[in-house]
Amino acid sequence: MTIHKRKEMVNRREFLKGAATLGSAALTARLLGNVAAPAQADAGELEHHIYLPAVSGQRASVNAAPAGSSKLGLHTLRADGAESFVRDVHDAGAHVALVKGVDEFGYLRMVKTISPQTVTIGRSNVVQAVSPSGDPVEAAVWLMDQHMPKWQWEADIVDYWEIQNENDPPTIAGHVWLAEVYIAAMGIAEENGHKLAIFSYSTGVPQWHEWEAIVETGVFARAKAGGHILALHEYGWPTTDNRWGEATEDLPPYQDRGVLTGRYRYLYRDFLIPRGEVIPLAITESGLDPLLENAPPGDWKHRYVDTMIWYDTKLREDDYVIGATMFTLGPYGIWENYDYEELLRPNSYGDNFRDYIVSLG
Repeated sequence: MTIHKRKEMVNRREFLKGAATLGSAALTARLLGNVAAPAQADAGELEHHIYLPAVSGQRASVNAAPAGSSKLGLHTLRADGAESFVRDVHDAGAHVALVKGVDEFGYLRMVKTISPQTVTIGRSNVVQAVSPSGDPVEAAVWLMDQHMPKWQWEADIVDYWEIQNENDPPTIAGHVWLAEVYIAAMGIAEENGHKLAIFSYSTGVPQWHEWEAIVETGVFARAKAGGHILALHEYGWPTTDNRWGEATEDLPPYQDRGVLTGRYRYLYRDFLIPRGEVIPLAITESGLDPLLENAPPGDWKHRYVDTMIWYDTKLREDDYVIGATMFTLGPYGIWENYDYEELLRPNSYGDNFRDYIVSLG
Protein backbone atom coordinates (compact mmCIF):
# COMPACT_ATOMS: atom_id res chain seq x y z
CA MET A 1 0.00 0.00 0.00
CA THR A 2 1.01 3.58 -0.42
CA ILE A 3 -0.31 6.55 1.47
CA HIS A 4 -0.18 8.66 -1.68
CA LYS A 5 -2.33 6.35 -3.80
CA ARG A 6 -4.88 5.28 -1.21
CA LYS A 7 -7.72 7.61 -2.26
CA GLU A 8 -7.20 6.70 -5.91
CA MET A 9 -7.31 3.01 -5.00
CA VAL A 10 -10.56 3.42 -3.09
CA ASN A 11 -12.24 4.75 -6.22
CA ARG A 12 -10.74 1.96 -8.28
CA ARG A 13 -12.13 -0.71 -6.03
CA GLU A 14 -15.62 0.68 -6.49
CA PHE A 15 -14.67 -0.11 -9.51
CA LEU A 16 -11.88 0.82 -11.84
CA LYS A 17 -11.96 2.38 -15.26
CA GLY A 18 -14.15 1.71 -18.30
CA ALA A 19 -13.22 -0.69 -21.04
CA ALA A 20 -9.59 -0.35 -22.08
CA THR A 21 -8.94 1.31 -25.41
CA LEU A 22 -7.24 -0.60 -28.16
CA GLY A 23 -4.00 0.34 -29.83
CA SER A 24 -1.32 -1.83 -28.24
CA ALA A 25 -0.53 -3.94 -31.30
CA ALA A 26 2.07 -1.59 -32.77
CA LEU A 27 3.72 -1.05 -29.41
CA THR A 28 3.91 -4.70 -28.50
CA ALA A 29 5.22 -5.66 -31.94
CA ARG A 30 7.98 -3.09 -31.53
CA LEU A 31 8.79 -4.38 -28.08
CA LEU A 32 8.91 -7.98 -29.17
CA GLY A 33 11.45 -7.01 -31.78
CA ASN A 34 13.66 -5.34 -29.18
CA VAL A 35 13.59 -7.85 -26.34
CA ALA A 36 16.93 -9.54 -25.85
CA ALA A 37 17.14 -13.29 -25.53
CA PRO A 38 16.47 -14.25 -21.92
CA ALA A 39 19.41 -15.23 -19.77
CA GLN A 40 19.15 -18.55 -17.99
CA ALA A 41 19.19 -18.31 -14.20
CA ASP A 42 22.03 -20.01 -12.39
CA ALA A 43 20.63 -21.62 -9.25
CA GLY A 44 24.15 -22.25 -8.04
CA GLU A 45 24.59 -18.52 -7.41
CA LEU A 46 22.06 -18.55 -4.58
CA GLU A 47 23.41 -19.04 -1.07
CA HIS A 48 20.23 -20.66 0.23
CA HIS A 49 17.50 -22.80 -1.23
CA ILE A 50 14.25 -21.13 -2.25
CA TYR A 51 11.18 -23.28 -1.70
CA LEU A 52 8.91 -22.70 -4.67
CA PRO A 53 5.63 -24.22 -5.85
CA ALA A 54 5.54 -26.64 -8.73
CA VAL A 55 4.17 -24.00 -11.18
CA SER A 56 2.73 -26.71 -13.40
CA GLY A 57 -0.73 -25.19 -13.69
CA GLN A 58 -2.22 -28.68 -13.52
CA ARG A 59 -4.78 -27.70 -10.89
CA ALA A 60 -5.96 -24.56 -12.65
CA SER A 61 -9.58 -25.61 -13.06
CA VAL A 62 -12.86 -24.60 -11.48
CA ASN A 63 -13.13 -28.03 -9.85
CA ALA A 64 -9.66 -28.00 -8.30
CA ALA A 65 -9.36 -29.07 -4.69
CA PRO A 66 -7.25 -27.23 -2.10
CA ALA A 67 -3.96 -28.99 -1.48
CA GLY A 68 -0.89 -28.67 0.68
CA SER A 69 0.01 -26.41 3.53
CA SER A 70 -1.36 -22.93 4.20
CA LYS A 71 -0.23 -20.13 1.93
CA LEU A 72 -0.93 -17.35 4.41
CA GLY A 73 2.07 -15.22 5.30
CA LEU A 74 3.08 -12.05 7.08
CA HIS A 75 3.52 -8.50 5.83
CA THR A 76 5.55 -6.30 8.16
CA LEU A 77 6.25 -2.58 8.37
CA ARG A 78 8.14 -3.30 11.59
CA ALA A 79 9.10 -6.79 12.71
CA ASP A 80 7.03 -6.85 15.93
CA GLY A 81 5.89 -10.44 16.55
CA ALA A 82 6.73 -11.86 13.11
CA GLU A 83 9.87 -13.72 14.14
CA SER A 84 8.31 -15.35 17.22
CA PHE A 85 5.27 -16.40 15.17
CA VAL A 86 7.46 -18.03 12.54
CA ARG A 87 9.24 -19.88 15.34
CA ASP A 88 5.97 -21.00 16.98
CA VAL A 89 4.65 -22.40 13.71
CA HIS A 90 7.96 -24.07 12.86
CA ASP A 91 8.26 -25.65 16.31
CA ALA A 92 4.75 -27.06 15.87
CA GLY A 93 5.79 -28.87 12.70
CA ALA A 94 4.60 -26.45 9.99
CA HIS A 95 5.96 -23.32 8.31
CA VAL A 96 4.85 -19.82 7.36
CA ALA A 97 4.75 -19.68 3.56
CA LEU A 98 5.89 -16.12 2.98
CA VAL A 99 7.20 -13.13 4.95
CA LYS A 100 7.66 -9.64 3.52
CA GLY A 101 9.58 -6.80 5.11
CA VAL A 102 9.33 -3.14 4.11
CA ASP A 103 12.50 -1.15 4.79
CA GLU A 104 13.30 -3.26 7.87
CA PHE A 105 14.94 -6.42 6.48
CA GLY A 106 17.44 -7.51 9.13
CA TYR A 107 15.04 -9.73 11.07
CA LEU A 108 14.43 -11.77 7.91
CA ARG A 109 17.80 -13.37 8.56
CA MET A 110 16.40 -14.94 11.71
CA VAL A 111 13.23 -15.92 9.83
CA LYS A 112 15.36 -17.83 7.31
CA THR A 113 17.43 -19.39 10.08
CA ILE A 114 14.34 -20.60 11.93
CA SER A 115 12.34 -21.61 8.86
CA PRO A 116 14.38 -22.12 5.65
CA GLN A 117 11.18 -23.06 3.81
CA THR A 118 9.73 -19.58 4.31
CA VAL A 119 10.09 -17.43 1.20
CA THR A 120 11.25 -13.87 1.96
CA ILE A 121 10.48 -10.69 0.03
CA GLY A 122 11.82 -7.21 0.65
CA ARG A 123 10.81 -3.76 -0.49
CA SER A 124 12.43 -0.42 0.17
CA ASN A 125 10.40 2.78 0.17
CA VAL A 126 13.28 4.61 -1.51
CA VAL A 127 11.14 4.71 -4.70
CA GLN A 128 7.39 4.12 -4.95
CA ALA A 129 6.89 4.16 -8.73
CA VAL A 130 8.22 5.60 -11.97
CA SER A 131 6.08 7.45 -14.51
CA PRO A 132 5.77 5.96 -18.01
CA SER A 133 7.91 8.37 -19.99
CA GLY A 134 11.31 8.34 -21.61
CA ASP A 135 13.50 5.33 -22.26
CA PRO A 136 12.33 2.34 -20.18
CA VAL A 137 15.85 0.90 -20.09
CA GLU A 138 17.16 4.12 -18.58
CA ALA A 139 14.30 4.07 -16.09
CA ALA A 140 15.25 0.52 -15.12
CA VAL A 141 18.88 1.49 -14.61
CA TRP A 142 17.86 4.43 -12.43
CA LEU A 143 15.45 2.29 -10.39
CA MET A 144 17.98 -0.42 -9.72
CA ASP A 145 20.62 2.17 -8.81
CA GLN A 146 18.25 3.52 -6.14
CA HIS A 147 17.44 0.12 -4.71
CA MET A 148 20.50 -2.12 -4.85
CA PRO A 149 22.60 -0.23 -2.26
CA LYS A 150 19.75 -0.81 0.20
CA TRP A 151 19.91 -4.56 -0.39
CA GLN A 152 23.57 -5.28 0.19
CA TRP A 153 23.34 -6.41 3.84
CA GLU A 154 20.40 -8.79 3.34
CA ALA A 155 21.01 -9.90 -0.25
CA ASP A 156 21.87 -13.43 0.89
CA ILE A 157 18.61 -14.00 2.82
CA VAL A 158 15.96 -12.08 0.83
CA ASP A 159 14.70 -14.30 -1.97
CA TYR A 160 12.98 -11.60 -4.06
CA TRP A 161 12.90 -7.82 -4.17
CA GLU A 162 10.10 -5.48 -5.19
CA ILE A 163 11.25 -2.26 -6.87
CA GLN A 164 7.92 -0.42 -7.27
CA ASN A 165 4.66 -0.31 -5.37
CA GLU A 166 1.20 -0.21 -6.97
CA ASN A 167 2.21 1.57 -10.14
CA ASP A 168 -0.85 1.97 -12.40
CA PRO A 169 -0.10 3.67 -15.73
CA PRO A 170 -3.21 5.32 -17.21
CA THR A 171 -3.07 3.60 -20.62
CA ILE A 172 -2.27 0.27 -22.22
CA ALA A 173 0.84 1.89 -23.68
CA GLY A 174 1.89 2.83 -20.14
CA HIS A 175 1.60 -0.78 -18.96
CA VAL A 176 3.61 -1.94 -21.96
CA TRP A 177 6.29 0.65 -21.09
CA LEU A 178 6.29 -0.64 -17.50
CA ALA A 179 6.80 -4.20 -18.77
CA GLU A 180 9.80 -2.98 -20.76
CA VAL A 181 11.21 -1.49 -17.55
CA TYR A 182 10.92 -4.85 -15.82
CA ILE A 183 12.50 -6.71 -18.71
CA ALA A 184 15.55 -4.47 -18.40
CA ALA A 185 15.51 -4.51 -14.59
CA MET A 186 15.54 -8.31 -14.47
CA GLY A 187 18.75 -8.35 -16.49
CA ILE A 188 20.37 -5.87 -14.12
CA ALA A 189 19.18 -7.84 -11.11
CA GLU A 190 20.66 -11.07 -12.45
CA GLU A 191 24.00 -9.41 -13.17
CA ASN A 192 24.12 -8.44 -9.48
CA GLY A 193 22.86 -11.72 -8.00
CA HIS A 194 19.27 -10.63 -7.24
CA LYS A 195 15.81 -11.92 -8.14
CA LEU A 196 12.79 -9.66 -8.56
CA ALA A 197 9.11 -9.86 -7.71
CA ILE A 198 7.76 -7.91 -10.68
CA PHE A 199 4.91 -5.42 -11.09
CA SER A 200 3.34 -5.28 -7.57
CA TYR A 201 0.04 -4.04 -9.00
CA SER A 202 -2.71 -2.91 -6.63
CA THR A 203 -6.14 -4.48 -6.12
CA GLY A 204 -8.19 -4.46 -9.33
CA VAL A 205 -5.19 -3.67 -11.56
CA PRO A 206 -4.59 -4.28 -14.43
CA GLN A 207 -7.66 -4.82 -16.56
CA TRP A 208 -7.90 -7.83 -18.84
CA HIS A 209 -6.93 -6.01 -22.05
CA GLU A 210 -3.98 -4.44 -20.25
CA TRP A 211 -2.78 -7.91 -19.24
CA GLU A 212 -3.22 -8.97 -22.86
CA ALA A 213 -0.77 -6.28 -24.00
CA ILE A 214 1.62 -6.83 -21.09
CA VAL A 215 1.91 -10.55 -21.83
CA GLU A 216 2.71 -9.88 -25.49
CA THR A 217 5.86 -7.96 -24.51
CA GLY A 218 7.48 -11.24 -23.47
CA VAL A 219 7.97 -10.07 -19.88
CA PHE A 220 6.69 -13.31 -18.36
CA ALA A 221 8.78 -15.51 -20.63
CA ARG A 222 11.76 -13.39 -19.57
CA ALA A 223 10.84 -13.73 -15.89
CA LYS A 224 10.44 -17.49 -16.21
CA ALA A 225 13.84 -17.84 -17.85
CA GLY A 226 15.50 -15.74 -15.15
CA GLY A 227 13.82 -17.26 -12.11
CA HIS A 228 11.82 -14.18 -11.12
CA ILE A 229 8.27 -14.13 -9.77
CA LEU A 230 5.12 -12.01 -10.05
CA ALA A 231 3.86 -9.84 -7.18
CA LEU A 232 0.25 -8.64 -6.92
CA HIS A 233 -1.93 -7.13 -4.20
CA GLU A 234 -5.43 -8.43 -3.42
CA TYR A 235 -7.78 -7.09 -0.76
CA GLY A 236 -11.46 -7.51 0.05
CA TRP A 237 -13.99 -5.62 2.14
CA PRO A 238 -15.97 -6.41 4.24
CA THR A 239 -14.88 -9.99 3.52
CA THR A 240 -12.36 -11.50 1.12
CA ASP A 241 -15.09 -13.19 -0.94
CA ASN A 242 -16.74 -9.87 -1.78
CA ARG A 243 -17.50 -9.72 -5.54
CA TRP A 244 -16.37 -13.32 -6.08
CA GLY A 245 -17.96 -14.69 -9.25
CA GLU A 246 -19.05 -11.29 -10.57
CA ALA A 247 -18.33 -10.08 -14.08
CA THR A 248 -15.47 -7.63 -14.50
CA GLU A 249 -14.80 -5.17 -17.30
CA ASP A 250 -16.35 -6.46 -20.54
CA LEU A 251 -15.91 -10.15 -19.64
CA PRO A 252 -18.55 -12.68 -18.63
CA PRO A 253 -18.74 -13.76 -14.98
CA TYR A 254 -16.63 -16.73 -13.87
CA GLN A 255 -17.60 -18.64 -10.74
CA ASP A 256 -13.97 -19.53 -10.07
CA ARG A 257 -12.59 -15.97 -10.10
CA GLY A 258 -13.08 -12.70 -8.32
CA VAL A 259 -13.11 -9.04 -9.17
CA LEU A 260 -10.90 -8.26 -6.16
CA THR A 261 -9.47 -11.47 -4.67
CA GLY A 262 -8.76 -14.28 -7.12
CA ARG A 263 -8.36 -11.73 -9.89
CA TYR A 264 -4.93 -13.20 -10.66
CA ARG A 265 -6.69 -16.18 -12.24
CA TYR A 266 -7.59 -14.11 -15.28
CA LEU A 267 -3.90 -13.64 -16.03
CA TYR A 268 -2.89 -17.22 -15.34
CA ARG A 269 -5.83 -19.12 -16.81
CA ASP A 270 -6.40 -16.94 -19.87
CA PHE A 271 -2.76 -16.16 -20.73
CA LEU A 272 0.15 -17.68 -18.82
CA ILE A 273 -0.98 -21.30 -18.57
CA PRO A 274 -1.94 -21.59 -22.28
CA ARG A 275 1.33 -19.91 -23.30
CA GLY A 276 3.52 -22.04 -21.03
CA GLU A 277 4.74 -18.91 -19.23
CA VAL A 278 3.62 -19.65 -15.68
CA ILE A 279 5.86 -18.14 -13.00
CA PRO A 280 5.39 -18.31 -9.23
CA LEU A 281 2.99 -15.74 -7.79
CA ALA A 282 3.28 -13.94 -4.47
CA ILE A 283 0.36 -11.85 -3.22
CA THR A 284 2.58 -9.36 -1.42
CA GLU A 285 -0.30 -7.51 0.23
CA SER A 286 -3.62 -9.09 1.16
CA GLY A 287 -6.38 -9.05 3.74
CA LEU A 288 -9.25 -6.74 4.58
CA ASP A 289 -9.21 -3.04 3.78
CA PRO A 290 -10.91 -1.16 6.65
CA LEU A 291 -9.72 2.21 5.35
CA LEU A 292 -12.26 1.89 2.51
CA GLU A 293 -15.14 2.70 4.85
CA ASN A 294 -13.23 4.30 7.72
CA ALA A 295 -14.21 1.30 9.81
CA PRO A 296 -13.89 1.67 13.60
CA PRO A 297 -10.61 0.19 14.85
CA GLY A 298 -10.82 -3.56 15.23
CA ASP A 299 -14.47 -4.02 14.25
CA TRP A 300 -13.33 -6.44 11.51
CA LYS A 301 -11.22 -8.69 13.71
CA HIS A 302 -14.00 -11.09 14.65
CA ARG A 303 -14.27 -12.20 10.99
CA TYR A 304 -10.66 -11.78 9.86
CA VAL A 305 -9.33 -15.30 10.48
CA ASP A 306 -12.36 -16.96 8.91
CA THR A 307 -12.31 -14.76 5.81
CA MET A 308 -8.57 -15.28 5.33
CA ILE A 309 -9.06 -19.04 5.65
CA TRP A 310 -11.58 -18.81 2.82
CA TYR A 311 -9.02 -16.91 0.73
CA ASP A 312 -6.28 -19.39 1.61
CA THR A 313 -8.50 -22.23 0.40
CA LYS A 314 -8.67 -20.56 -3.01
CA LEU A 315 -4.91 -19.92 -3.11
CA ARG A 316 -4.25 -23.58 -2.28
CA GLU A 317 -6.13 -24.60 -5.42
CA ASP A 318 -3.40 -23.02 -7.56
CA ASP A 319 -0.03 -24.70 -7.37
CA TYR A 320 1.83 -21.68 -8.76
CA VAL A 321 0.91 -19.48 -5.77
CA ILE A 322 3.71 -19.14 -3.22
CA GLY A 323 1.57 -17.35 -0.67
CA ALA A 324 -0.14 -14.15 0.43
CA THR A 325 1.24 -11.74 3.02
CA MET A 326 -1.42 -10.28 5.29
CA PHE A 327 -1.18 -6.50 5.69
CA THR A 328 0.21 -5.70 8.25
CA LEU A 329 2.20 -6.31 11.40
CA GLY A 330 4.13 -3.42 12.93
CA PRO A 331 1.88 -0.69 11.51
CA TYR A 332 2.22 3.02 12.11
CA GLY A 333 0.26 6.12 11.15
CA ILE A 334 -2.85 5.48 9.08
CA TRP A 335 -2.05 1.76 8.88
CA GLU A 336 -2.59 1.11 12.60
CA ASN A 337 -6.15 -0.12 12.04
CA TYR A 338 -4.73 -2.98 9.92
CA ASP A 339 -2.82 -4.56 12.80
CA TYR A 340 -3.91 -8.19 13.36
CA GLU A 341 -1.08 -9.37 15.63
CA GLU A 342 -3.41 -10.48 18.41
CA LEU A 343 -5.06 -12.88 15.95
CA LEU A 344 -1.84 -14.81 15.40
CA ARG A 345 -2.44 -16.85 18.56
CA PRO A 346 -5.47 -17.76 20.72
CA ASN A 347 -7.49 -14.62 21.39
CA SER A 348 -10.88 -13.30 22.47
CA TYR A 349 -12.15 -12.96 18.88
CA GLY A 350 -12.24 -16.69 18.10
CA ASP A 351 -9.97 -18.61 15.74
CA ASN A 352 -6.29 -17.83 15.30
CA PHE A 353 -3.73 -18.14 12.51
CA ARG A 354 -1.23 -20.29 14.40
CA ASP A 355 -3.65 -23.15 14.99
CA TYR A 356 -4.99 -22.96 11.44
CA ILE A 357 -1.58 -22.99 9.73
CA VAL A 358 -0.33 -25.80 11.99
CA SER A 359 -3.48 -27.85 11.29
CA LEU A 360 -2.50 -28.08 7.61
CA GLY A 361 1.07 -29.14 8.37
